[in-house]
Amino acid sequence: MKAKDIMVTDFPVVSLQTPLGEAVRMLRKNFGDESYLNAAPGLVVVNDSGELAGVLSPLTIIKTLLDTAGGTGVSAATDAAFFEELCGRVKEKLVGDVMDWQSISVTEDADILDVADLFVKNRFQRIPVVQNNKVVGIIYRSRLLFAMASPLLQ
Repeated sequence: MKAKDIMVTDFPVVSLQTPLGEAVRMLRKNFGDESYLNAAPGLVVVNDSGELAGVLSPLTIIKTLLDTAGGTGVSAATDAAFFEELCGRVKEKLVGDVMDWQSISVTEDADILDVADLFVKNRFQRIPVVQNNKVVGIIYRSRLLFAMASPLLQ
């Protein structure tokens, strides 16, 4: 089995220049309902040439919010106005300034066991699939699991 056999080809993409507020709205649109509760939401980030630049994950956005909050006390964090102000401070940051610079990707012909090894060693939730430096798909670790363990599902 190869990467092309399990990759998803319809996935959200943003550029390095996308404001963080717009990226969060895109995440919500693509992954915000109950059916994605256990999914691995994230956005593939591409440069101006459409080549893989990195990945923007919910965890990265949460880290950005925490870093921006700095040493603010916990009691302030229960106030809605606090989050309003905090989000106002980060919404215009660019995706390229906060994303994960993930240099690991695979080709469509990558063997599934090699892909599995990358997931385990790097603890990724998703790995982009590239062809001629362009992102053509993405493999989520849950899809990998169910492809590898399909005999257990019968």
